[in-house]
Amino acid sequence: MKRITLTTILMALVGLLMISCERDITEPTISSNPAGPELANLSLNVPFNVNNADSLVRFSWSEADFGFKASIAYTVQLSPKSDFSENVANLITTQQLSGSATVDAINTLILSWNYSIGENVTVYYRVAATVSPYVETVYSEVKSAAFVPYDAVINYPMIYVPGSYQGWSPGAENGRLFSYGFNSVYQGIIRLKDGDNPTTEFKVTLSPNWNGPNYGGTLTQSGDNYSGVLDPNGGNYVVNAGTYSFNVDVDALTISLTKTDDWGIIGSAVPPYDWSQDVDMFYNGQRKVWEITADFNAGEFKFRANDDWALNYGDTGGDGTLDAGGDNIPLPEAGNYTIRFDPVKLTYTIKKN
Repeated sequence: MKRITLTTILMALVGLLMISCERDITEPTISSNPAGPELANLSLNVPFNVNNADSLVRFSWSEADFGFKASIAYTVQLSPKSDFSENVANLITTQQLSGSATVDAINTLILSWNYSIGENVTVYYRVAATVSPYVETVYSEVKSAAFVPYDAVINYPMIYVPGSYQGWSPGAENGRLFSYGFNSVYQGIIRLKDGDNPTTEFKVTLSPNWNGPNYGGTLTQSGDNYSGVLDPNGGNYVVNAGTYSFNVDVDALTISLTKTDDWGIIGSAVPPYDWSQDVDMFYNGQRKVWEITADFNAGEFKFRANDDWALNYGDTGGDGTLDAGGDNIPLPEAGNYTIRFDPVKLTYTIKKN
């Protein structure tokens, strides 16, 4: 009987201790209405241009309130849309109440949204505050700032396409593909023409030389297009001569080529200066435009695809926007020029060198 009584007393004491401990623990309670950070206007004390590419654009904000003390991650987000419905970029992530990004980083971001150089662009920004994947993110109010993107070449990651069309030279300017999304997918447009040969051979290399991995193999043809795999032991790829849009995924080890338009310029300003034949342009994949640098006469010219008048562009009204079948584009004086043409945005630039 005494043993039973002692056991009962001990069990009761343990129960009381457990109840006491439970009362001493304060569990965090998430506010039903957490407050997002208050965002200050961004700060940039110099002009937004290439001369200040390394200068800092500064963002600052107050602490978010989730109803309890927590380790909060803050992310500065930018978008060309006020509702952040597309092209949302995470510019900075920090646990501090401020952060900075370079002018160059923001300029690169704006250009990646396919805005034109010199175009006034409204950029919207906000701060997201996060404590856990299981707790809903809270945001600051949305603010905006106007920027004019400047001419700058984005240093996209590259792979290379050496072949018979360019002397089998890995790393040559003619034969580069770019990862516009900074991921495993590389794209570009290449004219695969080896003189008068009906076919062209090439390979894909990950380095601007033959020292790193290189790929070949057999492509499957479908109409004018091709697809296949990246085989590290494969022979040279072979395709019909032409101009192709490439899509290469170095993780999935896939490759596809889609035949596309081959652009040139023609006119009284363009050699041979008599509207009799095109001069081929070169696709600059880093800028995503067709371009040519050459000596031109005073005169006129147009952009023409595939050495044929079925698809051509001029500039009716001289407003800098291209029109299908539009008026001839004047070149007032002779000289050495760089002419660039964007068949997606239907814009062009003429720069005298």
